[in-house]
Amino acid sequence: ELALVRARGYARDNEELELGVRCIAAGVRDDTGRLVAGLSISAPADFLQDDWIDQVCRTAALISSALGYESRDG
Repeated sequence: ELALVRARGYARDNEELELGVRCIAAGVRDDTGRLVAGLSISAPADFLQDDWIDQVCRTAALISSALGYESRDG
């Protein structure tokens, strides 16, 4: 599962830790490309849908950019 998370750039918890709660997380990188933090959102399972994934990933990318990270994807 870690290889999948690394490849897609985010992780999901679909009520695995606590029934009724979902989480989405994405990594934050510094100017060297090193993973230095994570951005995570948790919410009731009926509220946090997969369409939030893009927003979490975009926000993590914006924070990374502010720290000087330049994505290879452009």
